[in-house]
Amino acid sequence: MPDPRPLSRRLLVGSALAGAAVGVPAWLAAGPSARATATRPARPTVATLDRAALTAALDAHRAERGGTMGLAVHDLRTGGRFTWREYENETLSTVKVLILMACLKKVQDTGEPFTQARHSQARRMIQASDNAATDALLAWVETSNVQRVAQQLGLTSTTVRGGGPAGGDTWWGYSTSTPSDLVKAVDAMVTGTPVIHGGHRAYIRHLMAGVVPDQRWGVADPPLPSSAYTETKNGWGPLPDGYRLNSIGRVLGNGRSHTMAILTRSPEGFRYGKQTINGLSKIVYDALAQPLAPE
Repeated sequence: MPDPRPLSRRLLVGSALAGAAVGVPAWLAAGPSARATATRPARPTVATLDRAALTAALDAHRAERGGTMGLAVHDLRTGGRFTWREYENETLSTVKVLILMACLKKVQDTGEPFTQARHSQARRMIQASDNAATDALLAWVETSNVQRVAQQLGLTSTTVRGGGPAGGDTWWGYSTSTPSDLVKAVDAMVTGTPVIHGGHRAYIRHLMAGVVPDQRWGVADPPLPSSAYTETKNGWGPLPDGYRLNSIGRVLGNGRSHTMAILTRSPEGFRYGKQTINGLSKIVYDALAQPLAPE
């Protein structure tokens, strides 16, 4: 005698599948997990920066221009980092950012006021790259304290000099660093650090955003769209084995958000080197139309 109880929907489907019933879709026969996959809309694939292509473009620029160069980039949208031909170079005036960080660290640690005179020196040091103002601030904060701040920021490949005349072995301009270390310093001001508090970081970035126009090259290369916001500090000067042109800073806007440091040695002086470093910056800027995926 047949069982009078109605069959459940689940048993009906199972029975139909077992008998390979006509009209049962393959996705249904595959079971619940496959059905969920089949009905879920596919996530769009986001194109990311081609690291090999960027490296090739930078290599081609170096082969064309000559000289020594290296850079580091941190894409703040994704956390991705890219380095190319990392090496150690004299910082020239890029170290002024570290000097100002150490000054503000001293203010917050000791309570000593940052006087109007020192505000004026800081503005001239960052925005016009005034060396006399730098000498005064470094004498006040002391070289050892700048080195201590560098260590607290994790700048393990940075050596801060100071106390000697311009062009001498102990001159602050001949401090040494690498692109990755200098990017860490910029990152600290942009994304935060326990070394100095937010108000002081914003103050430094405000000054870097107001660098005089003829010193806005490299990371803030003027061929970038005018709508791009930049904070920068550059350093430059002659040495026997190549004119140093270095640039650090931040770029924001037009779909970009990154920090970068570029170090170079130009074989043919300042003007040629400026064109070279601007070319590096533009190559990276164009490439970052696509996000840099973390490795």
